[in-house]
Amino acid sequence: MNIERLMTRLDGRMPYDASLGAEEELALLLKAIKEAFVNKLKEARGSAKHTDELNVFAQYCVNTHSNCITFNYDDVLDEALWGVARVLDDFAPEDYWHPDGGYGFFLQNSLSCTANLQSYKDQTSMFLIKLHGSINWRVKLGYPRPYVIDAVVHHETWLPIPARLRGLPVADRDAIEMHLEAEPFIVPPVLVKSILLEQPILGLTWTLAYKTLKDAEEVAFLGYSLPRTDIAASFLFREALSALPTDCIRVVNLAANDEEKAAIKSVYREVFPEIKDNQFDFRGALEWAKESPAT
Repeated sequence: MNIERLMTRLDGRMPYDASLGAEEELALLLKAIKEAFVNKLKEARGSAKHTDELNVFAQYCVNTHSNCITFNYDDVLDEALWGVARVLDDFAPEDYWHPDGGYGFFLQNSLSCTANLQSYKDQTSMFLIKLHGSINWRVKLGYPRPYVIDAVVHHETWLPIPARLRGLPVADRDAIEMHLEAEPFIVPPVLVKSILLEQPILGLTWTLAYKTLKDAEEVAFLGYSLPRTDIAASFLFREALSALPTDCIRVVNLAANDEEKAAIKSVYREVFPEIKDNQFDFRGALEWAKESPAT
């Protein structure tokens, strides 16, 4: 079975694949693609720029209780949101974000694999809703698919160890890694969309995204191309925002010329037919962030 066929089949398995031994080959290819994809994410994270602007944006979101819905896999914004107040243990200011509750559901710290943390779901001032998983979401070793919500923990280097555990063997990262699957919990671009229905944690995040959009008074799309191929996303935005006045929607994207601007307007008008030209900002998310009210 050649690579081209395998790549095509990742988005559509056939009933006879099992008899041909293709399922094993597909699984191996998917594993290799996920590993390469995660490595690219890590490389991009290491070269991340515009930290000051990102921190301003994060502070704005936390202080104004502005929820974020994202298809991104990296945890760059996650770190910036946590950095607004840097909550570690029991003390929490009025406005803050923490991964224990900031994704909209109770996601335990990976330290819970080696210690009894007696943790709880933080009541954060806003949610970061990640529709395709996250590079810092890890599955505890031994759990069968589909994963129950308790099988997933958050695991990152930017969140410090609680003071009461620092220096103890239970806080050793190698010891924690022994309790985790090697791959993060993400849905790569080539994976069949049925995974969104199969995995309870993704069903939860998509439901939360729908409710959040349904209750929104204003929505801004930042740097999102709204690809025509992502039918699930189009339906989410079309149905969840059906009652929101179109003039309450803003699109912030980067376009170098009139052709690129027209292309962006075209895809958005397929979902929001009445959106007007003055609701598009083509300077890009970076310039938009510089003028954020948080400054």
